Amino acid sequence: MNPTYTIVADQHIPFISDIFSDLGKLILIPGQSIGPETVENADILIVRSISKVNRHLLEGSRVTFVGSATAGLDHIDRGYLLENDITLAHAPGANALSVVEYVFACLAQFELETGSSFVEKTIGIVGAGNVGALLGRRCRALGMNVLLCDPPRAEQEGSGSFVELPFLVETADIISIHTPLTASGRHPTTNLLNQNLIDRMKPKSWFIHTARGGVCDEGALVNAKKLGNIERLALDVWENEPTPNSESIAVADVATGHIAGYSIDAKIRGLDMIRASLMHYLGIVGPENIPVHVADTSAPSWVPDSLAQSIRQLYPILEDDHRFRKAMQSKAERAKNFHAYRAEYPVRRRFGAHSTNLTIPPVWKEGLGLP
Repeated sequence: MNPTYTIVADQHIPFISDIFSDLGKLILIPGQSIGPETVENADILIVRSISKVNRHLLEGSRVTFVGSATAGLDHIDRGYLLENDITLAHAPGANALSVVEYVFACLAQFELETGSSFVEKTIGIVGAGNVGALLGRRCRALGMNVLLCDPPRAEQEGSGSFVELPFLVETADIISIHTPLTASGRHPTTNLLNQNLIDRMKPKSWFIHTARGGVCDEGALVNAKKLGNIERLALDVWENEPTPNSESIAVADVATGHIAGYSIDAKIRGLDMIRASLMHYLGIVGPENIPVHVADTSAPSWVPDSLAQSIRQLYPILEDDHRFRKAMQSKAERAKNFHAYRAEYPVRRRFGAHSTNLTIPPVWKEGLGLP
């Protein structure tokens, strides 16, 4: 351990000690308890999205480096960090595969419930960054028709590969949301999927939301689900986190607590990215990555009847759903239980890490990223 630097970190980040303890004095604190008094004497701060990093937290502290084990940065006041010469590192793309596999797990569950093959449907992907682009490639590999909507990319690359949002919502059988939450700029995403657009969705659509709660009008989604215009609804993010609305939970077919990107492989990759940035910042020469061993997960040896059955074996998403609904039963304890649900999330491996003897066609393996 290098005692020169004091590192304050969220204790619920997996493998945080293994990956960072050699770079300084590591102080571990629950994310919801990280406050001005806990970072006052810290040089380095490593957080999850649960911690708001802004003037209130950092003013008067010694912090000169912030690492966020997240892809999104809506919990970070980047302007304040820039004004005060505080270096920021995060993990864009680290959880992309994990989110994509969450989407496939939802699609598989919906197919098994409705009897309607998801690969025969048109999927509309809103936001074609790290997650959306990877989801699009995997869906095409499975033979799906894919529509992409990403105005910033369309401006930079030309509109040939992209469609407008109204066309997407009117045409797609499945809509999957993958945009950041932004309130300003040329393309703000706050309330991007509003009442008007949700009303224009195809009847019996499937809707999967893994971006940020404020991107969609949650009330409009709930109403559309009640009316039957949305046939299947998956919500991993909520407008009022960490106290999601009871009615929204009740109508969702899959309800989880902001864990789409929570595979253990994604978490380790994200921390590796932050460690490399921190070592560069500190001018330390040494191993950028500390090997972390996670045992492969075994899947049963059998021949599945369908792609959906294969996916459900690799990621039985209703287990996450059932844990979440149980955690949200107490309104008085909802915020506390929401944080605990995420902090105590069980080990989930990427599809390709499973030791499996599933006999499946090559096109399925390509689409799912299986060896």
